[in-house]
Amino acid sequence: MNDAYLSAKLASPIFKYLLAALFVTVVFLLFLLKGAMILYIVLAIPAMALFLFILFQKPKFGIYSSLFISFLIPTFSKFVYDLPYGLAIETILVLTYIVLFFKHFKEINFTPAKNIVVLLMSIWMAYIVLQLANPEAKSAMAWAYAMRGIAFFQLLLIPLVFILLNTKRDLTQFVVFYFALSIIGFLWAAKQHQLGLTTAESQYLYNSGAAKTHILFGKLRVFSIYFEAGTFGAAAGQVCIISALLYLGPFKRFYKYSFLLIAIFAFYGMMISGTRGALAIPAVGTIVYVILIKNIKYIVVGLTILAFGFVFLKFTTIGQSNYDIRRLRSALDPKDASLNVRLENREKLSEYLKGKPFGGGVGTVGFVGQEFSPNTWLANFPPDGLYTRIRAETGIVGYYLYLFIWFFILYRGFRVCWNLKKPTYKSLATAFLASYAGVLVANYGNSVMTQYPINYATFITLAFIFIIKKWDNQALHQAKDSSMKKKLLSGTY
Repeated sequence: MNDAYLSAKLASPIFKYLLAALFVTVVFLLFLLKGAMILYIVLAIPAMALFLFILFQKPKFGIYSSLFISFLIPTFSKFVYDLPYGLAIETILVLTYIVLFFKHFKEINFTPAKNIVVLLMSIWMAYIVLQLANPEAKSAMAWAYAMRGIAFFQLLLIPLVFILLNTKRDLTQFVVFYFALSIIGFLWAAKQHQLGLTTAESQYLYNSGAAKTHILFGKLRVFSIYFEAGTFGAAAGQVCIISALLYLGPFKRFYKYSFLLIAIFAFYGMMISGTRGALAIPAVGTIVYVILIKNIKYIVVGLTILAFGFVFLKFTTIGQSNYDIRRLRSALDPKDASLNVRLENREKLSEYLKGKPFGGGVGTVGFVGQEFSPNTWLANFPPDGLYTRIRAETGIVGYYLYLFIWFFILYRGFRVCWNLKKPTYKSLATAFLASYAGVLVANYGNSVMTQYPINYATFITLAFIFIIKKWDNQALHQAKDSSMKKKLLSGTY
């Protein structure tokens, strides 16, 4: 039997039908013998094969599919326990790198990833790796769990954005995709707020103990499809400031009104989340915007709105009967009990870290610390904000390095936005930088930048600021070349 004859037989319809029948038979027998879990695994094989096929054809599918999964993880983690959901995202990103290097190595331009942002991410990752030698560290396994959220994920994602999502169409697709997924979250939040929780959601709150922080004085802090109310509030604040600033940009009327509608939905979501720290994102974002816009009218309007909001919350009791307004107002109260507890905890941490410049080790705080080193002081320490956690785990050295990296990127982003010439590019980059600045401040009270899907939006939009700079430079050169050609043709040069 020659090879040509064998290939013809394998390609025949009869062989395909027999193969499909065999597959169905095997699945049915496994279901009878081993139960439903085997059935699920076997049925997942074709889906995985299809995913890998698409990924090999379109590597940027790895970014979008993992972004979609980041929206699903919070819900799945509430109702289907003990599965490493985060690993799915990191596995997809690693597979995307493998596809790039083995299939598209000659086609893809990797030079866009050679920039200051990726360099700083690499430096931070190197410091986290060195933390394995920290004498205070309790467990290498705890390090492996904890380092993913604070270092590894961003090092995987940000270079991929520079390499793969570097066209205007990519930017449009990302904004539409992320806003569409966010709108689903806002609609579900409205359902929770107006109609109540589902039976499964109520059971989750009380069985997990989350009811203590999500039902206060008989009022629900809405969490939507996110991990918890704090994450939802910050995500809503992030979408609110981006969409509101894009509404002010030089876009067509349809897009402007769409952005305005999304901003209103997002603001509503932020309010019903009861997350006081989320206020920092639109507030700080507005300040960044009015500085960068270079327009006196907008600066006056923006500062007036901020001043009005501050006076309304700080010096009046208007709307005090409304729970959402009352809770937001407490964010500006220096006598707030939760604020004072946080300050006391941070003083205790300073005492604990004396003589420990590199901290207690990555993975010693929070649920990871309780899992791997439950009887230690740090495992039972409530860090609240991301910066406090970084100081606890990596010490004063890691704390200042971490702050330097992210605020230096903010400074570079300011320089980029300040010098952009094309109005549409300036509007997009300024909106992204404003939300990034707000997230940096919000990290003080919550671990915003390590939570899905906020971290996705933060890192992707951050990369796009520097990608937009490249587009603006190209447009400027094209305009100069065009002007020079006109002068040469007219004889005036």
